[in-house]
Amino acid sequence: MDFRRSFDSLAGEFGRRRFLIGALASGVTLARAPRIFAAADFWNSRDPSKWSEEEIEILTSKSPWARLTEPSAKNSEEPVAESGGPSAGGRGGSSMGRRPVSTIVIVRWESAQPIRDALGAPLAADFEGHYVLSVTNLPGANVRPTGRGGEAPPDDALDRLQNGATLQAKGKDPAEAGIARRTRIGSILFGFSKDYLRLTPNDRDVVFRLDTGQLTLSVKFDPKEMMYHGKLAV
Repeated sequence: MDFRRSFDSLAGEFGRRRFLIGALASGVTLARAPRIFAAADFWNSRDPSKWSEEEIEILTSKSPWARLTEPSAKNSEEPVAESGGPSAGGRGGSSMGRRPVSTIVIVRWESAQPIRDALGAPLAADFEGHYVLSVTNLPGANVRPTGRGGEAPPDDALDRLQNGATLQAKGKDPAEAGIARRTRIGSILFGFSKDYLRLTPNDRDVVFRLDTGQLTLSVKFDPKEMMYHGKLAV
């Protein structure tokens, strides 16, 4: 099986999560990880066909286009669901708690060309003309409404996530997410129209923020580091 095309499968995603957990356990901090693993800039020195599986994991997990972060509890008095699903309640324990579970979230710039080259698959057509960022392993993100019959019920949780997502460069107005979609591995894709936010290599502190109502996260990207073969890749 082609590694690039299998990387966004469930097995590929779980493998990446194990890679991240192992890296963190070995002492690589969230702040240091991007520079440690991206130091060689292999994405600019070699053709994508020559990238190793480990390098693809690095590029798509800890690089200028992918950040690790830990969400913060917005209100510690409200229970927060673990990423595996809602509380079972009753006997056998509960996956809800008064404090958020300790979890590592991956925020990745899916529309960036090096990420597309690594994964080897295009984005959906409705993301055309958008910056697209994904959030993986977000607590509660896999909780979906269940319905009866053939028609799926409205995904109110996804609407709330979309309403809580913004992208902003320093000195520019924030752009709100115009599109939000779930992937088959449980990640959430957020699309931000390029008509409302034009990014250049001279921009500073491009920040993605997400407020779920229970959790908040904020991740900063540096356009100067996001250069791919001489062009800004976002």
